[in-house]
Amino acid sequence: MKKILGLTIAIVLIIGAVAGATWAYFSDTEASSGNVFTAGTLTLKLTDSDETDQDGVTASWSNTNMAPDDTCVGWVDLKNVGTIGADHVEISFANTVDNVTYPTPGDDTDISDSLIVTVMSYGATDFLAQTGGDFDNADIEAADNAGNGDGTITLDELDGVTIANLTEVPLANGASVVRFDMTVQLDSNTGDGNQGDSVTTVITFTLNQDVSQ
Repeated sequence: MKKILGLTIAIVLIIGAVAGATWAYFSDTEASSGNVFTAGTLTLKLTDSDETDQDGVTASWSNTNMAPDDTCVGWVDLKNVGTIGADHVEISFANTVDNVTYPTPGDDTDISDSLIVTVMSYGATDFLAQTGGDFDNADIEAADNAGNGDGTITLDELDGVTIANLTEVPLANGASVVRFDMTVQLDSNTGDGNQGDSVTTVITFTLNQDVSQ
């Protein structure tokens, strides 16, 4: 009986030892380090006849001694020197008029009415192109309709206007440029009241990454 009890105790001890044993397994741990997440850039630069790749340019159009029928010609090139591609461009206009009203007050008191845009294009898009008497560009047509609806565009009619959703965009990394051209002519019928008057026009170009903007 003692032998059986002793054998039983020995078996239990062995089972306990087996149950409590820790088995060793091989492992190897490695890490992925140096993971850097950097935002790309959408960076618009402008170039005109005497300034290159600037954040903003000045006096791209300038004629300070215009007579009736005189024209003012200028252009601006748009370049995206950033790393992210753009979806579309917007072009906006804002005027500040200085009326001297010489010599007769009330005679053609806003010279921007007499400054006719005879050329305006962006890349392959001619903003002044018309079909059936209407401008092909909806924003320009709306500007004409908000003015006198005569089928011509003046600086006055462009004031506060944004030409939206221009999908011809300069490529990222400076791979291409798109040119905005504009010619403005002082109306041959402008009155004496516009002598000495001036208008300063700011043209703002916005490069947008996404169609939702």
